Amino acid sequence: MMLQFEGVVATGSVALDSGIGDTALKTFNGDTYLYTVTGPTGGIAVWRLVDGALPQIVDTEYYGGAITFQMGRSGIPVTLAGEDQLVLDVNTATGLVGYDLNADGTIGSLQETDTLSGGGDISALVQMSLGSADLLAIAHEDTGQIGTYHVNNDGTLSLAGFVVGEADSMQAIQSGAGRFVVSSDAASNAITTYRVDPNSGTLSAIDNSATTGTLGIATPTAVEVVEAYGQSWVVVAGSGSNSVSVMRLSSDGRLIPTDHVLDTLDTRFESVQDLSVIEVDGRVFVVAAGGDDGITLYTLTPDGQLVHLDSIADSVESGLQNVQTLSVAHVGDELQILATAQQDAGVNLLTVSVADLGVVREGFGTVNGTASDDMLSGSVLETTLLGGAGEDILIAGTAATTMTGGSGADIFVMQAGSDPTTITDFEAGIDRLDLFDYLLLRSPTQLTFTTTAQGAEIEYRDESIQIFSASGGSLTSAEVFGAGFGGPDHIPVDFGDFGGLEPDSSGGVQGGISVNSETANPGLTDAEIRFTPDGGGTISVTADEDGAFDLDLPSGTFPGALEIIKTYSTASGEINALDALQVLRISVGLDPTWGPATPENLIAADITQDGTINALDALAILQVAVGQSTAHEAEWVFLDADADLSGITPNNVHYETGVDVVAMDGLISIDMTSILLGNLEAV
Repeated sequence: MMLQFEGVVATGSVALDSGIGDTALKTFNGDTYLYTVTGPTGGIAVWRLVDGALPQIVDTEYYGGAITFQMGRSGIPVTLAGEDQLVLDVNTATGLVGYDLNADGTIGSLQETDTLSGGGDISALVQMSLGSADLLAIAHEDTGQIGTYHVNNDGTLSLAGFVVGEADSMQAIQSGAGRFVVSSDAASNAITTYRVDPNSGTLSAIDNSATTGTLGIATPTAVEVVEAYGQSWVVVAGSGSNSVSVMRLSSDGRLIPTDHVLDTLDTRFESVQDLSVIEVDGRVFVVAAGGDDGITLYTLTPDGQLVHLDSIADSVESGLQNVQTLSVAHVGDELQILATAQQDAGVNLLTVSVADLGVVREGFGTVNGTASDDMLSGSVLETTLLGGAGEDILIAGTAATTMTGGSGADIFVMQAGSDPTTITDFEAGIDRLDLFDYLLLRSPTQLTFTTTAQGAEIEYRDESIQIFSASGGSLTSAEVFGAGFGGPDHIPVDFGDFGGLEPDSSGGVQGGISVNSETANPGLTDAEIRFTPDGGGTISVTADEDGAFDLDLPSGTFPGALEIIKTYSTASGEINALDALQVLRISVGLDPTWGPATPENLIAADITQDGTINALDALAILQVAVGQSTAHEAEWVFLDADADLSGITPNNVHYETGVDVVAMDGLISIDMTSILLGNLEAV
C-alpha cells in the first residue's frame, strides 16, 4: 500500500489557510466533512470529502466579537441533546463555546452552553456514552483539573466531578466491561489512564507509570485509541522521543506495551506532532507526522505491532513542512489523509487505496488468503501461510512457518524466537522482508547472509530463515534488502525477556502452588512463563506484579510443556547463614537441626545443581546470604506437584523442572511445587 499525494486545497484567505492548529471530521447524511480551525483573528473552514477528488469548500466562518482575540487552535465535534456543535477553546469563556453544525456541514450560530465549573478555557475534550446518557470529559487549562459533565436532555451540562490532571489530548475507549479515558500532556510529559465510574461519571486515575516510564516516551503530543482484533489499543506520539508507541488496554485499565518505534532516515515522523488511527474492514492503519517534512503510514497487526507500509516526503507540489495536524477518513475505496503544516498554507490530501483489502486470519496447519490484500499470521504449531494474489502481509508464528506470498508485492514479517521460517517465492525488488522483531537488529551487515543456488539463507543469533527465489535463482543481500532495511527502529518493550536475560527478581512462595492462566498467581511475580506445545514453538511471556500472565493461545486443545523461570530477590532475605549451616551438616552425613531432610530440602541444598550436596553448595549459599557475587546464583525451580522425588539422596539430587500440561481454549491450570535453591528452612 502506497501513499499518493493528490494536491493542496485552500480558501484563498490567509486567516483561514495559515496556522491551522486543528482539524476535525464529522459525517452528516453519508457525507464526511473536514473542519479546519485557526487561532486568534482567524476562523473555520469546512470541506466536503469526495471519493476520487480533492476536498470541496462548503463554508467558512470568521471569528467575531469578543472571541476574536481569545481563540485557541482546537475544534472538537460534540453532540448535545441531538444538536451538533464544534466546540472551541476560548481563553476567557465561562461556558462551553461552540458553533452549531448544520446537517449539510455548514456552520450555524455561535453558542455558549451553561457555565462550566472549571471554566471554558479547555485544552482537551472527549465525549462518551454511559448507557442511556452521554458524558463529557473536559480538561480545564486554568485549574489543572479534568471535569466530567453529564449531558442533560435539554443539552445543558451537570458536573459529575473533578480529578486533578492536565491534558492536551484525550480519547475514550471501552475495554471489557469498563469505560476508560486516556490522556496525554506534553508539558508534564504524562500519559494517564482514568477509569470512568458507570454510575457517577467520575474519573479515577490508574497507575501506569511503570509501563509508560519504561517505554521512554518524551513529550507526548497525541493519543489515539481503537478497538480491533478483539482488543483495545492505545497509540501515543512522542515528539521529544521521535516515537510512536502501541499499548494494549486491559479490562482493568492496565497498559501493556506491544510496540515502540523510533524515526529513522527511512521514515518521516521525527518530532511527531500528530497521529491518526482508523479501522477499515477489520484492518487498522496508523498515520504519523511532525517536523520531518513528510508522512509515515503503518498497519497494526493483531499482536499490536506496527508494520511500516510507506513514507512520503514533502515536495515542491505539496505543503508538508513541519506537519501540524492529521485527520484520516475512509471515503469510497480510499483512505483520505488530510494534513496541515506550520510552514505551508492549506490542506494537503494524500490517499491510500483500500479497494482490495482482504482477510485477517491467524491459525496453524494451512492458512489460506484470498485474491485481495490479506494479513495472515502463523501460530503455536507448524503453519503454512498461502497469500494468493494481492499485496499480502504474512507473519511468522512461534513454530516453524512456511510462507508463500503469491503474486503481488508481499511483506514477510519475521517473529523473534520462532522456529525456522521458510519463504518459498521471494520476488526481488517487489517483495519485502521485515525483521523488525529481531532484537537490536539495525543493519543487514549484522546478519549472516549466505547466497544459495535457489535463494539465500539468513541467520541472526538463534533465528533462521530460508528464502527461495520466485525466479528459481540465487539471491544476494542487496536483492533482498536493497540499500538497507527501511522503516523505523523497533525498540524492545518486554524487558523480562530482553536478549535472554533472566526475568526480574522478586519474592516468591515456597511449597505447593497453583498455576492458573486466568487468575493472579502469588509466587509468580515477574517470572518468565514458557509454554511449548507438542510439535510447536515456545511461547514466552512475563507475569505481572500479581503473577498474572496471558499466553494468548488460540482456541482448541494443546498438550505441551510448561516451564517457569524466576530469579531470587536478595531484598527478601530468605536465604541466610543458617541455610549454609544446614547444608554443611547434610554434606557430612548429619541431619539438619530440625530432623531428617526431605527431598525438597535436598533440592534446595544443591544450589550448584551438580547432583550432589557438598561444601561448595554451603559456600555458594553463604555468598548469596552476605551479598557477595557467586558463580551459582540462587533461583526458584518449579516442579510437577505429582513428581516422584523418593529417589533423591544427598548424592543423587536429580529432578525435572517444568510440567506437562494441556491448554484448553487458552486456559492452563496445574499444581506445582516451588523451591528456592539455597533456602532450606522453609521447605
